[in-house]
Amino acid sequence: MDRYQKIQYYTSVTLKILIGALVLISAVRQDIFLVFTSLIALFLTLTPLIVTRNFKIKLPIEVDFTLTIILYLCYALGEYSNFYVRFWWWDLFLHVGNSIVLGMVGFILAYALLITSKITAKPFLISFFSLSFAVFIGVIWEIFEFGMDYFFGFTMQKSGLIDTMTDLMMNLGGAGIVSLLGFFYIRNPKRGIFDKVVKKFVKKKDYEEAN
Repeated sequence: MDRYQKIQYYTSVTLKILIGALVLISAVRQDIFLVFTSLIALFLTLTPLIVTRNFKIKLPIEVDFTLTIILYLCYALGEYSNFYVRFWWWDLFLHVGNSIVLGMVGFILAYALLITSKITAKPFLISFFSLSFAVFIGVIWEIFEFGMDYFFGFTMQKSGLIDTMTDLMMNLGGAGIVSLLGFFYIRNPKRGIFDKVVKKFVKKKDYEEAN
């Protein structure tokens, strides 16, 4: 790993340890909601490692780093430190940011298949998949929040319907930005964030042949 990757790696490990510590603190305080959510957050931060070991898929360090950062902001700061209540814009900020990341994931998945000749599709379909991927996960998350509130009496939705609809609109907006940028990138590939991320997932030979 180069210096930049090492910084990401150690930052990711540190944040995982902090989230793990919150599990113990929540248990001592007998806060069932925070114990439950912190365990979910900790498990999700470990998914890149689980995927790598069980499916023999080597994921770039950026995947683990980005996922851990998102979960730390959502849970450790959002739920545990009550940033959702202390800062009215925190939830909107996270939903836009998360949808941008998810939109990028969807775009890279489809575009990587496209340039390696695994699929054939027009730029519009690739960008539409990116949008749909991010929005779909956003919808699933809102259903999860509703389920937690309805069946277990949690307060993940905060202001109810308004919170849900606002979150969905933010998801659509963030994913829409990535989808639009991805569309123009496919039509005219240039060096930039899309170019750098694609190279992380696609073999150099295949990428050069496609471009």
